Amino acid sequence: MKILFALSIWLLTVLGAYWLGLDREDTHSKESSSNPAESITQQVGSEQVPKLKESSEIVPINQNRLDSSLIQTEDFAKKEVLSNQAKKSSGNLDSSHPVERLQAFVELLKKPNFESVQTARKAYESLPGGTGRFSELKILAFAWGQVDPEAALAWSNKQEHWDKHIANGSIMDSWARKDADSAIAWARENFEGKENPYFIGIINGLSETDLPKATDLMTDLPFGRVRGRSAHMLFEKVWNEGEDVAMHWAEHLPEGSLQNFAYGELGEKVARSDMPRAIEWIESMNESSLKLSVTEKVTKEMARRNPVETANWINTLPDDKTKTAAMIQLAEIWTRQDPIATAEWINQLPASENTDPLIETLVVKVHRTDPEGAMTWAETISNPERRKHLVEKVEKVLRKQESTKKNTD
Repeated sequence: MKILFALSIWLLTVLGAYWLGLDREDTHSKESSSNPAESITQQVGSEQVPKLKESSEIVPINQNRLDSSLIQTEDFAKKEVLSNQAKKSSGNLDSSHPVERLQAFVELLKKPNFESVQTARKAYESLPGGTGRFSELKILAFAWGQVDPEAALAWSNKQEHWDKHIANGSIMDSWARKDADSAIAWARENFEGKENPYFIGIINGLSETDLPKATDLMTDLPFGRVRGRSAHMLFEKVWNEGEDVAMHWAEHLPEGSLQNFAYGELGEKVARSDMPRAIEWIESMNESSLKLSVTEKVTKEMARRNPVETANWINTLPDDKTKTAAMIQLAEIWTRQDPIATAEWINQLPASENTDPLIETLVVKVHRTDPEGAMTWAETISNPERRKHLVEKVEKVLRKQESTKKNTD
């Protein structure tokens, strides 16, 4: 009996403790769930915090995982901002107002990414064709070249002639500023022939970051249209840096056609701003191909302003190649303005082989409007082959006029 009584008391004690424990846990759970922030605050403020830190049950924070999470959050936020900017700008991308539309393209592609480029591409393709959208095309192509130049080129090469030409140039320009070697390698792999048009854009972009390298690339190109356009483009860039910079650049070009071209451009630029100094420069130069190039360009500029004064200046020059070159340039300009005055000037010159090019210029200019007068001049050419060629040229016009007159009668 004593044993049963003791066992009953023990069971009641255990059941009571169990019931009390459950009741406390429920109460604590309700308090915690009712105000999580207050519960956390109480735990942090309690004296048990050190014990919790020492507990092996607490999992330490993974800092790398936290940093990665923060980075992903920041990237997502940036993408959201860019997406919102693209949506905001796209409203004006198809505006009929050219300034508003251009501003929208600039704003959208200021810091280009895949999404903004594709938004701009769709907007560009929805615009009416023609020259009215060339500015937008340049902006789109340049921005796309910064993001994915090869994809941009694949798209541009499917465009029409002028659109293709403009887009390719802008893409290669953009690519060369960022990675010229890759742009050059791609251009060589994707074009067969001497006149590689991709190099025009490459040289333009490269000149912004490495002018000597751009110049070397230009000089290595074969003689032709691409090298000529590239040389003209580079000259304009160095001229914008100042006359001294342009002169230094021209002086260090290889002798020959490129250097002659550069000196001629210098002569024209100087003549436009200071004609007396340009004339003084010519008169100070020794006889050479460089002097001929400068003389031709200065004479052209002078003849456009006042052909009579140009003729008077030419009369003061010594009888050499420079004077002949100047007379030819004057004849070409003057015949366009006043063929009769040009004929009177030529008539005053002593007949010689030096006047043959002047007469030929005059004949070519007037043979359709005044074939009888052109024939008179053509027969005065001293060179037999050139005389025969010009006479035959004029005779064709005369025969055509006679045939037309007969059919009319």
